[in-house]
Amino acid sequence: MPCEFQPDYSTPDGHYRIGLAVPEHLACLPAIERAAASLFPDAVLPAPLREQVTTQEALARMHAAGRVWVAVSASGEPVAFALAELEGAVAHLCEVDVHPHHQRQGLGACLIDAVVRWARDGQASTLTLTTFSTLAWNAPYYARLGFCQVPEGELSAALRQRLLAEHEAGLRDRVAMVLSL
Repeated sequence: MPCEFQPDYSTPDGHYRIGLAVPEHLACLPAIERAAASLFPDAVLPAPLREQVTTQEALARMHAAGRVWVAVSASGEPVAFALAELEGAVAHLCEVDVHPHHQRQGLGACLIDAVVRWARDGQASTLTLTTFSTLAWNAPYYARLGFCQVPEGELSAALRQRLLAEHEAGLRDRVAMVLSL
């Protein structure tokens, strides 16, 4: 029997609902991830990396832990999602993807707000993320939402490891950012 989606809230215009994903949503997320990645220039995200998506196994694990949020259209179709982790007092925003046909509707901010609420409810002191430093819809966008870039000398071991892994995977111009909760 399918689980019914129970949104936490709707966007101000009422066109989208935001909440924890249900299992039926998980199969839709790789297409959203690929579509969002298609907007990145080759110099920032090489074509082979744009095809890499979060595996269904990883999505299922994150879903089981209550760490997958979706934005659903009026028709019930997932159009955006966010993934997060919690390690002690530090929450980490792993990913936010919005399908290009649904961008500029405030969905990314709504999903990040849902993750912030979850992190606060989990007693996290901070929410971290890694992102591209130069793209307007990355680091500058997160800065507008209150995130601050973490100076190189102040990176935690976990953030340093994330940035190193991203660099080894072929990503460049990445920075870590933090939001105090």
